[in-house]
Amino acid sequence: MENKKFYMTTAIAYTSGKPHIGNTYEIVLADAIARYKRQQGYDVFFQTGTDEHGQKIELKAAEAGITPKEFVDNVAGEIKNIWDLMNTSYDKFIRTTDEDHETQVKKIFKKMYAKGDIYKGAYEGMYCTPCESFWTESQLVDGKCPDCGREVKPAKEEAYFFKMSKYADRLIEHINTHPEFIQPESRKNEMMNNFLLPGLQDLCVSRTSFKWGIGGRNYILVTMGAQASPQHVQDAVTIYNRLGQKSLEL
Repeated sequence: MENKKFYMTTAIAYTSGKPHIGNTYEIVLADAIARYKRQQGYDVFFQTGTDEHGQKIELKAAEAGITPKEFVDNVAGEIKNIWDLMNTSYDKFIRTTDEDHETQVKKIFKKMYAKGDIYKGAYEGMYCTPCESFWTESQLVDGKCPDCGREVKPAKEEAYFFKMSKYADRLIEHINTHPEFIQPESRKNEMMNNFLLPGLQDLCVSRTSFKWGIGGRNYILVTMGAQASPQHVQDAVTIYNRLGQKSLEL
């Protein structure tokens, strides 16, 4: 009889600086769950890794006088060493600078664009560089970033968007008919009440204001034609889906 499959992932650690105790706490908790599931007879696929693209990393590397790749190599190596020091039993340590990851992200982006799920637009709002996030005026707290409390500045840039709103009704129906899909219930309620029911917003999936990312002018032009602008694909979220699918194949 084939063992039941169980997919376990941590959040991938952002490599803008040294890992902190929260990162280590997360990997140890995830490792405990993965080991427990293996003892129960599950076929476990446990993955972790690092998120290595973005404006913050580009700026940090410039401050250090090295390339972004050199910068993330140093940080990712330190993170992996700590995970190994803690004797965590991950099956896969993935980096968003891995060649295979970049290849798969480009395939996903091209397929979604061909289906009409990606369109060209512009992102405008108050921008927090440390969080790499746009906010509306109403979302600010005392005029500052609601996440980190730092200063924000007005910004606008051309970008490509994923039509996430197109799938809102399908998501709502699935969650309502499969109440166990998101656990615990408090997180399900948060997702429904804060994101889906008020109206799911389309997701920005590319950036133009910095260079350190997957894509670049040649890739975007080949994918979307001569009128396209040089962009960099927001790639980290694809890791969870892609390896989740891989675990089902084990």
